[in-house]
Amino acid sequence: MTDKTPIGVPFFDAEFGGLFRKRVALATGRAHSGKTLLGLQFLRQGLRMNESCLMLSTHNAQNLAITADAMGLPVASALDNGLLTLLEYSEFVPGRDQEANILLPPNGFMELKAIIEENAVQRVVLDTVLPWATLAVPAHQAEHIFSLVRAFERLGVTALFLLPKPVSVAARRLRKMLEDTVPISIVLDYDVERGTRTWQVTRYLGAQIKDAGTPFAIEPQRGFVARTNAPTAAIAPTPAPAPESSAAFVTYRKPAARAHAPLDLYANLEPQT
Repeated sequence: MTDKTPIGVPFFDAEFGGLFRKRVALATGRAHSGKTLLGLQFLRQGLRMNESCLMLSTHNAQNLAITADAMGLPVASALDNGLLTLLEYSEFVPGRDQEANILLPPNGFMELKAIIEENAVQRVVLDTVLPWATLAVPAHQAEHIFSLVRAFERLGVTALFLLPKPVSVAARRLRKMLEDTVPISIVLDYDVERGTRTWQVTRYLGAQIKDAGTPFAIEPQRGFVARTNAPTAAIAPTPAPAPESSAAFVTYRKPAARAHAPLDLYANLEPQT
């Protein structure tokens, strides 16, 4: 039987049974659609299950902690007891909700891998996955994404990749490659004028998808809930951008340093002969 773990969103977990454990899932959405909040709710569920969790985000780590507290995530105790690690990218990436030309060097993955292993992390959120998925020369983009997803799966973590809504042909192609590689893909739609939100599952491996979308709201202390006729509660504030730093990323709770053997993230980049 396929092993699953709840994402922490009741209406999704009730219908699908959660995410595939130790696999990667993708969530796409425009700015303010709730991607970061979904990542926090995913981690909240992990903490309830006594799992070690990590989030790498473009948002300021302290602001993430404030937002998580507003959602009812026990951040302070989780940080103190080592169950939660919050990381932030070294510098805020302009236009992350548009096509972005941002890259991370290979040692960025090695640093993240060392932190995951040092802290026995079981749940990971990448907010956003763009720096990891984007190549300067897109000729081997599909092979690179395949290698990226497999690298995280070899780490034995259940990972949630968050992706801005694509606004160009190249960005839509990148999302399609990610959707074709991961077993689960979710789209968060946000109608700014009407203030309505919709959750749609566009891919769930092994299931026939006929999902027209589930209206939902984001409520303090509850997070993502199926929308009812009751007025929608105000959502937690969006975290502010992270300050610039010279490191690949900085750690809100700095783990002990530890050397690890390299993992060849780019092993599948060369075309097959």
